[in-house]
Amino acid sequence: MTDDINIHHEDNHESASNYLVGEIRNLLVNSNRDFSIGLSGGNTPKLTYSMMAEKFDDLSKTFLWTIDDRWIEEDNELSNQRMINEYFERTEANILKFEFTSSSPESDAKKYEDKLKNTIQIFDVAILGMGEDGHVASLFPGTKALENNDSLYVANEVNIKTKWRVTSTFHLLGKIEKIYVLATGESKKNILKSVNGDNDLPINVLKNYSKNIEIITDQII
Repeated sequence: MTDDINIHHEDNHESASNYLVGEIRNLLVNSNRDFSIGLSGGNTPKLTYSMMAEKFDDLSKTFLWTIDDRWIEEDNELSNQRMINEYFERTEANILKFEFTSSSPESDAKKYEDKLKNTIQIFDVAILGMGEDGHVASLFPGTKALENNDSLYVANEVNIKTKWRVTSTFHLLGKIEKIYVLATGESKKNILKSVNGDNDLPINVLKNYSKNIEIITDQII
């Protein structure tokens, strides 16, 4: 039997973002080695990233990697990597960029998996979002990547805005010491009611791989 996901409530999106930044700062300053943070895309974490880039004094020993992305050029406005770069390229952080080559999503995903394996020994923290369908990363209900327990990073055909995405697998997410899921806004209220329920939503499947998941929300459920 898996443990329930902890749900932390804040009054609004700004205070939720502040709380998340404070949590990560505490982990970072207490680390005496290289520190890794996995970052997701979307609008929800933008305030968090802005605060991190502004308030974290020294990111020179911090490695930032991309949880998932659409299989598109980095300069595309839909690219998660583009968003991450915009916030953190002005810092001293080491950004492990996902590289789009146009060859195939599978080969690009494998190259990024190799980059992660060759650079990161411990996956410390990740910031995930959660979709209204319960997806995390680009692990959407009914897609093939949900079944991959061998690879760390794979291509996933989703046909949502783009045909292909590249994503961390449950296998990789399970290696992360602490997962924060930032789920704010009225649109997340209904799906939050299904968290920790008896269902196969990806957010709940994640409990089978990670025992240290915390959802941060401004919704009362």
